[in-house]
Amino acid sequence: MGAANEKPYDLVVGPDGSIPADQVARLGVAPGAHLRVVPTVQAPSLPEDFPDLSWEDFEQASKLAADDLTAA
Repeated sequence: MGAANEKPYDLVVGPDGSIPADQVARLGVAPGAHLRVVPTVQAPSLPEDFPDLSWEDFEQASKLAADDLTAA
């Protein structure tokens, strides 16, 4: 998929590692064509119960980080 406006296709890989011919044919891919697979990577998300941090929390964490740097 080269162009940004192309829609992605979902193909189901069988247990033997093959993709059924009817799935590939509906995309207009001829037999013997070479395909490139690009895996999709999901970015991790923050937990929904992430605590609200105050300015004081931020200042305390900054002080601890600065102390760690001077101790090293």
